[in-house]
Amino acid sequence: MKVIKFDKNVFDDFLESQLNNFLTKNENCLVIGIEEGGMPLAEIVKDYFLKKNMKMELIGVKCQRPSTKAKKNNQTIKKILQKILKASPIFLLNFLRNIEHSILMRKEMNSIREVTFPHEIDLTRYNKILIVDDAVDSGHSLQNVINTIKEKTSVDIYSM
Repeated sequence: MKVIKFDKNVFDDFLESQLNNFLTKNENCLVIGIEEGGMPLAEIVKDYFLKKNMKMELIGVKCQRPSTKAKKNNQTIKKILQKILKASPIFLLNFLRNIEHSILMRKEMNSIREVTFPHEIDLTRYNKILIVDDAVDSGHSLQNVINTIKEKTSVDIYSM
């Protein structure tokens, strides 16, 4: 696992090559950004669809391990971690991410995520749902969001 810097021009080119024929004029799409990292990318995807005059909506969902939720609820720890991580060089972030990933993969309960939608939403109104996240290491967040959606609708689900 490696931390890379985001290049908007490269992402715009990717969207054009991958999403150019994703929607037709009559389809309605819901773009779901997995908070927190997936939302900035989901906003860019939304802007792409709006420039193409496609019908779409954007929402964010929270998808967290119970341990992450507890950590983020402690504002002191959250602020300290944010300051340390922002000041850290990329090689250290890569190293820490790999250690965290190794530890989490050993835990039996690692795949459990709590998925929270911002409000009640009728998912059957959409022809397609596109889930956007900033990183996939285990795939558990994405799988939990997909499973939650499948409990509510049989609409086609895509991810990036």
